[in-house]
Amino acid sequence: MELNKEQMKFLYEEFSISEDDVPELSFDYIRELREKCFDIEVEEATKADNDNCIITTRGLIAAQVVDIALSYLNSAKKSV
Repeated sequence: MELNKEQMKFLYEEFSISEDDVPELSFDYIRELREKCFDIEVEEATKADNDNCIITTRGLIAAQVVDIALSYLNSAKKSV
């Protein structure tokens, strides 16, 4: 998975996943991680100011990781 520094910082702070850990993550763990990030995205979205629909940085980064993980999982399935 290709992650930027901000996304890597998020993974480390939320799940203690380092940059060195990422290449070693299993397909199943990435799927699980995607679900956990989705839960964070939803949690942060429910905290958003309803008038402006502004989600926290934590929620935005979680959403980015959800998308990246899904893309990775889909490409991994196709290569099997």
